[in-house]
Amino acid sequence: QFESRGQFLPSKRIGSAIRFTMRFVLVAGAIVVAAADTTSIFLEDYPVQGFCGQEDSVEKSWFNTHYLFPTVFGGFKEGNCSDIGYTKYNSTVVIEKSPIPWRHHNLTFKLFAPTQTKTVTLEFADPSRPGRMVMARFCMPMSKHMQPLYIFGHGAGCAADDYMYFCQVAATASIFQKSPAGDIFPVDFDSPNAALDAKFLAQHLPKVAQDPSSSLFGKLDGRVILGGHSMGGGMTVLAAGKERTGADGIALFAPGLYTKPDATPFLKNITVPALVVSGAMDCDANALNKQAQPLFDGLASSTKVLVVLKGANHCQWTYPTEKGLGVCKTFEKNECHGIPRAAQQLHGAELFMQFAAGIRGKWQDFEDFLSQGEKDGTWTFVSSKSSDPSKVLHNDCALCNGANTVELLTV
Repeated sequence: QFESRGQFLPSKRIGSAIRFTMRFVLVAGAIVVAAADTTSIFLEDYPVQGFCGQEDSVEKSWFNTHYLFPTVFGGFKEGNCSDIGYTKYNSTVVIEKSPIPWRHHNLTFKLFAPTQTKTVTLEFADPSRPGRMVMARFCMPMSKHMQPLYIFGHGAGCAADDYMYFCQVAATASIFQKSPAGDIFPVDFDSPNAALDAKFLAQHLPKVAQDPSSSLFGKLDGRVILGGHSMGGGMTVLAAGKERTGADGIALFAPGLYTKPDATPFLKNITVPALVVSGAMDCDANALNKQAQPLFDGLASSTKVLVVLKGANHCQWTYPTEKGLGVCKTFEKNECHGIPRAAQQLHGAELFMQFAAGIRGKWQDFEDFLSQGEKDGTWTFVSSKSSDPSKVLHNDCALCNGANTVELLTV
């Protein structure tokens, strides 16, 4: 009688409720797991004395023993080894751990060596812009020698800390502003104000380094080089070309001129020596023919070089440190490439170091370095000083476009 009326007997009603509840729990659990934040944790002098061990992609949850026991009981900190001055990748090791007697698992740690000072945040009020705080993440080589100052602009949707490997070869001030989205995504696209930040730092930090009470006293050698990656490269053009920031050179990696305002009209105002580096497998909006070559051609600099690094792509110029989403961390992580990230960044740091020496009276040594790299098959280049005007550079995007899968070219 009850069934004929479209109703259910109590036992069937209970069973239906149980099935619904189970489905709800499973779906809700899946959503919670999918939405769980991941982070990196690190510890100095572990698992090898003298190095910093970093574990990536750790689920940030007190229900996760991989996170709970290391951070609460083991002395691990959330973040990256670069936060305490360990940036040079050494190796990867696997350690067997048993946080509780009945559970065993292996932990993978990247080991980083200390090649630079701890990364700190610099904050200065710019009196020419009331209310504007100029902010930069700063570190420099662990060396007794004075260093060039490299004022750097990060790429769109990337973090200032993604480029701390340059601290191995220069006193690096990576400009940033706090994101209104917090840790969810690095919203920091104000290139015009960032260009003014770069100008401020180019003028202010050398003055700070002359103050005997400053920790920078005696650390800077007087050279100021502006630079950046992707849209940070366009910001550099705004700083040097539009704002007429005084600098000894510019060093750009996979630059993008698509700032607002567009940076292209200001190229003609830049006359200082320039290093422009493009990845041979940087194949979308920042491809050689779309950004790096037009930028190089538009510069009024009489001393300039354009380098195409073989196997390099766009996003491997970063070591993603974002806690949430990031352009290179999230959306371009499977970008075609022919060399590892560590190798690409090492080449970038070496190119910067040789360029910085070149603009200080050793330009021929820099040219020789470039020629040897081309001979070794590491890159191709053109120089305003030494190359045949008919020499044309090419990228290797046909290899990426012709691959059936990304794995054919990744390493």
